[in-house]
Amino acid sequence: MKRSVAVVALVACALAGAASCGSSRPKVTPAPPPTDLRGHKQVAIDAVLDQFTPAAVIVDVGTKVTWTNKDAIAHNVEKSADALDFGAKFGADASRFGPAQTYSFTFAKAGTFFYTCTIHTLMSGKVEVVAKA
Repeated sequence: MKRSVAVVALVACALAGAASCGSSRPKVTPAPPPTDLRGHKQVAIDAVLDQFTPAAVIVDVGTKVTWTNKDAIAHNVEKSADALDFGAKFGADASRFGPAQTYSFTFAKAGTFFYTCTIHTLMSGKVEVVAKA
């Protein structure tokens, strides 16, 4: 009898463990490190396949970043939060960032600047601006 109880308990534990191993939670892949583009006066970021590529860059103060829409649909480039201070008016709405259109912004101050496409909520990026050494 004791052996039967032990076997049942062991099977129950094994099934509980297997159930948690087969969890339906999505796997989280860490974001790749930012692309270091310091030393470039101009930097290109593509909007393609509903992603900004590269999604994160490091640039020097004074760098001009140009986003190019390489998709067949319109996107926009907007601050991730209204409270973010980019130091000047930032952003391009969908009427100015349709297929094959570009938008440029020169980063005049150091900081970390998050942006997004508000049409496609998983489409976001970051520009880290550092003072020249």
